[in-house]
Amino acid sequence: MRSKNKTFLALKDRVSLVTLEFPAVYKPEVDELYEVDLSGFQELSRCDGTYEISSTKFSRDFLDYCFSEGILVKLTSPSKKRIRIGKNEIPSLRYLMVEVTDRCNLSCAHCYVGEGKGRHIDISLFEKLISDFEDIGGLRLIITGGEPLMHPRFEEINRLAGKKRFRSILLTNGTLINRDTARSLLFDEVQVSIDGMRKGHEIIRGKGSFDLAVKGLQALKDEGHQISVATMIHRFNLDELNSLGSFLKEFGIIGWALDVPCAAGRLLKHEKYIIPEIMDAASYLNLSFGSGQHESTGIYACGAHLACVKVNGILTKCGFYDEWNGGDVRQGLRGSWLQLPKMLLSDLECDCAFIDECGGGCRYRAELHSSRRGPDPLACARFLNKGSRDS
Repeated sequence: MRSKNKTFLALKDRVSLVTLEFPAVYKPEVDELYEVDLSGFQELSRCDGTYEISSTKFSRDFLDYCFSEGILVKLTSPSKKRIRIGKNEIPSLRYLMVEVTDRCNLSCAHCYVGEGKGRHIDISLFEKLISDFEDIGGLRLIITGGEPLMHPRFEEINRLAGKKRFRSILLTNGTLINRDTARSLLFDEVQVSIDGMRKGHEIIRGKGSFDLAVKGLQALKDEGHQISVATMIHRFNLDELNSLGSFLKEFGIIGWALDVPCAAGRLLKHEKYIIPEIMDAASYLNLSFGSGQHESTGIYACGAHLACVKVNGILTKCGFYDEWNGGDVRQGLRGSWLQLPKMLLSDLECDCAFIDECGGGCRYRAELHSSRRGPDPLACARFLNKGSRDS
């Protein structure tokens, strides 16, 4: 008697299993994180292409959901694949920024890096970071600078970062991206800095930079990339932000992040000229949409799941800090993350009904305003506006 054909289960390519504060499944190409219970997680870890569907303990509803979400695929013959489970820490390091160079082709008035020294991250160190970040179960690798395309071995960075088990995101000013460059990029997402329409953008980034950035956007769109945009709110683009938002939505970007620059780097020379009044700027933050936010969660303040590797290999709280660090990542990313001092929400000198939702805002801005434990005036203004709307 002829036996029935067998069906085998496999995780779809690039779907990863990670242990954060909870067991989870991550799909980097669409930036989707699914929390699952422990039994479901253990069953998914068996789906290596040799696990027969007849042996599974999954419910039919759960199986159908995994198929519809592109988490699992069916195979008609066994094809074994290695399943690696990313084992993170608490708090989990989910988002890692890497400053690959401090060189840039622009001299933006608000740049916190300031005048670059022509430094580039070593490729062997970058390759180790990639491996460590996969092992720790990281979600988003964010490549920044300077201008990352100015790294003399950017082609290797592109190859190493692309199509891994985490989501790779390139931050760029867009002015160096043409059709050929866009075609070669392997990143899941490219975020371009657009700081207003032509007037508002060029007053802080230089004449001609707007058209070049928009051409870069168009090249990325033509090549089918997922594109997001980052915008700094300043005194000279407040009247352009609504128009910019309409332009970006028509362009089809997946996310728009807005922030207000902090007085650091080159901005120290003319902060009063550039930085807007906080209450004027705060209401525009609500124009943001899409993914890409890295706020605090749980009991920790300010980027509880985010860290930054500086061009010299030091793991810091974020790009603004040098002294708030976990040491050299050459010792291992996990070790540096564990050594990086964390701040609890309960440590903050904030008396606010929105503290859990707000997460305390930015510690660097708070430090400039009063103290590292004090309130972030921008976050306060944003949630003050929220409170007045909700009342």
